[in-house]
Amino acid sequence: MSSPAPHRQVTVRPTPKLIPLLVLGAAAAVVVALVVTFVTPSSPDYSLFASVGYLTFLFSIPGLLLAAVVWLVLERRSRRHTRTYEAEPLTPASRPEADTPETPSAERSADHDSR
Repeated sequence: MSSPAPHRQVTVRPTPKLIPLLVLGAAAAVVVALVVTFVTPSSPDYSLFASVGYLTFLFSIPGLLLAAVVWLVLERRSRRHTRTYEAEPLTPASRPEADTPETPSAERSADHDSR
């Protein structure tokens, strides 16, 4: 007879996602570039699209850096909310969904449509 699996301690910490913050920084750069392009007088040497493209590139570097700094600050603050839990492996007999009968997918979709 095998002994039960030992409990493990698991550390859970909520962390912000980096990619959405970087996308937000790049989007802010595009908005700032559009505002600057339309507020300043236009130059006959450059087209409107060239000005927007150049300014977007120029403002994207500080926008991405600012987003990365915001992510670092949020990540450091999230360390305060770290929690440790006791974890034990689930066996097929101990899973909660093993006790309830499975509802066929057609019945589930019919129940969902009737609401």
